[in-house]
Amino acid sequence: MTSFAWIGLIVIVAIAAFFIGSVWTKKQFKHSDLEQQAQQAKHELEQYRQEVADHLASTKKLMGKMQDSYSQLLNHVEETNQVLLAEKPSHPSEPFFSKETTEQLHASLKSRPERRRSDRASEGFSQPTDYVDGESGLFSGERLEVEQSKAS
Repeated sequence: MTSFAWIGLIVIVAIAAFFIGSVWTKKQFKHSDLEQQAQQAKHELEQYRQEVADHLASTKKLMGKMQDSYSQLLNHVEETNQVLLAEKPSHPSEPFFSKETTEQLHASLKSRPERRRSDRASEGFSQPTDYVDGESGLFSGERLEVEQSKAS
């Protein structure tokens, strides 16, 4: 073969090597990009899992607090119910006032003159009466206007 053929063959091999190298390099870049995206997706998934785990832990903690509060409320209501529904003696063993005070109150009630409603009426404590003849007040003229409009 001649030198011209050898040079042509070298040029053709160089061009083919260039295209094969560029295709192979692009595949390597795509492969490394995909690998990097996969690693990033795995990292984001782990972060998301950790956030969900933290959220569930805080929810569990809050639910525990709510359950404790509910139990305390239930106990309080039961205690209050027992106190309110407990049978009280109809007559307490100890009076509200002392014996001396009770006697003084009864004595003052007995010494006080009785006043009845009939006594008040005879003394002038009766209900006030309206001494105005006919209509009076703010609405006295309205009835006349209404009656005149009905008559028309």
